[in-house]
Amino acid sequence: MTNFARLHPLVRRFFTIGLLPIALVIVSLYFVFSIILGFFLGVRRKNPTRHTRLALMLFWYLLLELLGVLIALMLWFGTFFGYKMKSSRSQDIHASVQYFWVTSVLKGAAFFLRTRVQFPKSVPAPNGPCVIAAQHSSFFDALIPTILVGIYFKNMIPRHVLKSELLLSPSLDIYGNRLPNQFVNRESGNADQEIAGIRSLANNLGSNAMIIFPEGTFYTERRFKRIIQKIAATDTNRADRVSSLQNLLPVKPGGISAMLTASPESGLYLVAHRGFEPFGSFKEILANIPFKNPVEIFIKSVPPSKIPREKNALLEFIDYEWLALDAWLESKVVSDASSS
Repeated sequence: MTNFARLHPLVRRFFTIGLLPIALVIVSLYFVFSIILGFFLGVRRKNPTRHTRLALMLFWYLLLELLGVLIALMLWFGTFFGYKMKSSRSQDIHASVQYFWVTSVLKGAAFFLRTRVQFPKSVPAPNGPCVIAAQHSSFFDALIPTILVGIYFKNMIPRHVLKSELLLSPSLDIYGNRLPNQFVNRESGNADQEIAGIRSLANNLGSNAMIIFPEGTFYTERRFKRIIQKIAATDTNRADRVSSLQNLLPVKPGGISAMLTASPESGLYLVAHRGFEPFGSFKEILANIPFKNPVEIFIKSVPPSKIPREKNALLEFIDYEWLALDAWLESKVVSDASSS
């Protein structure tokens, strides 16, 4: 799948966009089947609507993909066949469409899956650019940082670090490449090249935001143990420091360190959430529809003056901030257990 994502954009989009109508037909058939299945599940007193809700969510998502592609085509014509694509006006419009797209996906999850996301009432706005480092444990939480920028940091264009597999989403592919984002290939074997690409996001950053998911993937106990063993092989002090994490994977420091080093004027926002855990796979999503517990978002801001600049001190600082996020998450786990 990764190799397919790295094909020439025209070849890749020929297949991914061409598959959208086929996917819509398949999901429509799934919807019809879900209604029949729901009748039998209702007779057996099991959750009769979960397949129907999932089918509607998938159909909504595919419609948004199709709409995103159609708007992108209109914008291509509107920018004189791409000639004015990098103009500030074009970038603002593309960022607005991107925000509309991600918020619409989340609204679909709220309507069809009964997902309720509780955002903070207020977040201190940065005086300049910023780096947003967010927890990543599900399909849907990747939307949260972009939505946060749109809600609290007006007129900012977020620059994302995204895994290359997301190029298989036509809308993420098109808008992700028209805006200053960086798609990283986690299997490239050339970490220096990938980090250099992440560092380039700070070029001409202005007062915009850079977004990264520094864990790199979803948390599992198996992954956590493997990562700790890998860290211990080269840095026993760090392994001891991060081994007490209970809900998060240790940060992969290359990307976030590159951002903070390349843009020393940037503040740091750390984002965690409690409630997206059942969204880690289609099996888990299906088992939990409709979702009963709300998703709570936690945000901590750190001004640039508080961020160390020396390499080892910066790594230690990032680790302790990540441990603080983990402590908040663990307090929510304990609170939920007590309530149960």
